Amino acid sequence: MARFIRYSFGFLLVLCGCGSMVPQSGLTTKPIKWVDFDYHSVPEPEEIKENQIWDIVDHTFFYQVSKVLDLGWSARRLGNLVGMVDERQADNVNVLDEVPQSSWYTNRHFLNRFTAQELLMGPGIALPDTTGVWEIYAGKFEGGTAGFTIKDAKGELYLLKFDSRGNNEMGSAAEVIATKILYAAGYHVPQNSIVYFDPKILVIGERARVPDGAGGKRPMKEDDLRAILQGITVQPNGLLRCVVSKFLTGVPVGIFNYHGVRDDDPNDRVRHQHRRELRALRVIGSWMNDADRRAANTLDMYVTDEYGRKYVKHYLIDMGSTFGSNNLMPHLPKYGNEYVWDPGNVAKSILAGGFFKKPWENPLPMAYAELGYFENETFRAHKWVPTYPNPAFERCTGRDGYWGAKIVMSFTDEDIATCVSAGQYSNPDAAKELTRLLIERRDMIGKYWFGRVNPLDRFWVDREGLHFEDLAISGNLERASETVYESILMDAKGNGLHKPKMTSGENPQIHLSDFTQVKQYYGVRLRTKRGSGAWSLPTIVYFYVWAPGQYQIVRIERAD
Repeated sequence: MARFIRYSFGFLLVLCGCGSMVPQSGLTTKPIKWVDFDYHSVPEPEEIKENQIWDIVDHTFFYQVSKVLDLGWSARRLGNLVGMVDERQADNVNVLDEVPQSSWYTNRHFLNRFTAQELLMGPGIALPDTTGVWEIYAGKFEGGTAGFTIKDAKGELYLLKFDSRGNNEMGSAAEVIATKILYAAGYHVPQNSIVYFDPKILVIGERARVPDGAGGKRPMKEDDLRAILQGITVQPNGLLRCVVSKFLTGVPVGIFNYHGVRDDDPNDRVRHQHRRELRALRVIGSWMNDADRRAANTLDMYVTDEYGRKYVKHYLIDMGSTFGSNNLMPHLPKYGNEYVWDPGNVAKSILAGGFFKKPWENPLPMAYAELGYFENETFRAHKWVPTYPNPAFERCTGRDGYWGAKIVMSFTDEDIATCVSAGQYSNPDAAKELTRLLIERRDMIGKYWFGRVNPLDRFWVDREGLHFEDLAISGNLERASETVYESILMDAKGNGLHKPKMTSGENPQIHLSDFTQVKQYYGVRLRTKRGSGAWSLPTIVYFYVWAPGQYQIVRIERAD
């Protein structure tokens, strides 16, 4: 009977196209794909309207049910659990297991380190002209943070968002710090900056409208302006603090979803749940506790670039629900630890008759009001979740997580302190505390994901052989003196050409001259061991021999 079930399941996998029997593409010395040319001119798409309620209901209930009813998804998931089928890897990585540049993503801090000045600059500084009045162009009452759209003396449009009374600096600092981090990580984000201004420069424009309470809108009045300003903390010098967000260039065409593709965009060829930069956003989000990362906080812009091409560019927006901030109020201790509605934990609570205690149910005190609720006592890198299910996050594999973790680990202690300084906390102790928490959280993320995937990276070759960086050592998570690497030279078919050789972690270099012939492909299978621990899963680096001492890396494969 067991054999029948196994054979039947295997046949089902073949029918569903879920098996791992598809042969890998051949090795080649062709140029590596570092740019995904999804910049072709396309007609302007229709705007996809944001519906926050449907977004929550869809991903919490309907999307979860649809996955179970999807025969292909269910078969692959069952195959993952019994060890017969590998997880489906991301569709948009190159042969070096990296994400090419596209309308979604640009490689930045990990591959090309930012200076402190570049980290602070981020996507740019949003600074309205203050030589004249700020005309309130519209009111912002949707979402978690109220504010204004203003037009400055130069005619530029900006969105102003304010901290709520009693939570001064919390949401505004979180928004700006997260913007700097996400930009350095490679994502497209708006220009967000903290600005202090005199409220006297605000004037109500003729086009400003506010909700009339009956589903429509009416002209904004001075009473409306006073009501909003009364809810904002006035600084000791009489100025108001806010986040200024510069309007993005182009035409807004609505949100993007974390699954499927945009049907009216021919450039959108990779299903969003299979884009590595969106899957791995789960890891970067876990670092910042970016709990509200869902479709409602995205924006597609129809842009025209310097070459005259017209296409859709994809942005992450609204970063005010990060770290300990939930925009106008602190995060609940639950956020990041559990979905708002989690049927698994609900069932545990019911079955345990009240004896099932969740780690976050005894919240720690908030050390600093301007930080909101942000702690590392209950944080577990692999268990972090946003407030609502995210289809791309659910697809995050070990390789995706490793890619996200190495971006997180690329931020040094000094880099983190620099990004935190952009929040302009008036209390330096609050800035130090957030920096400490982010450093700890970074290392927790690195230890977990580097434990799942062999953290050897930044490979290069010269006449001396194959060199690499052990990210766990360079990130001060492990010691070189306690590390050893096992290497086996293989032919292109995966056959070992010699017995395993050992190399010290203090000299990570593999000689390639032995057993190699020109005009041939080879691979080096690498495993890592720390102290008395077990060997890691392998990483294989394939290369081509052009001439004696002249090599070219052509592929990197990581087991997870």
